[in-house]
Amino acid sequence: MKHGWRLIFIPLWVLCIAGAAVTVFLALGWVGWKAFAVAVVIGAVTGIPAGLWNTHKVRRDDPAWS
Repeated sequence: MKHGWRLIFIPLWVLCIAGAAVTVFLALGWVGWKAFAVAVVIGAVTGIPAGLWNTHKVRRDDPAWS
């Protein structure tokens, strides 16, 4: 599974971070499309590197596990 971990971890990280950001924005009373757009950007900017890091960590910790 060469690219399988990336297909799992990157969307998981991005969606979790973006969802947390949306929750915070809505709790603070910032309602509108701009709040969702900012949450998407925050999720992508932080989630993609985190997902790649997580993929490399899984492969580094147990290279035989595919």
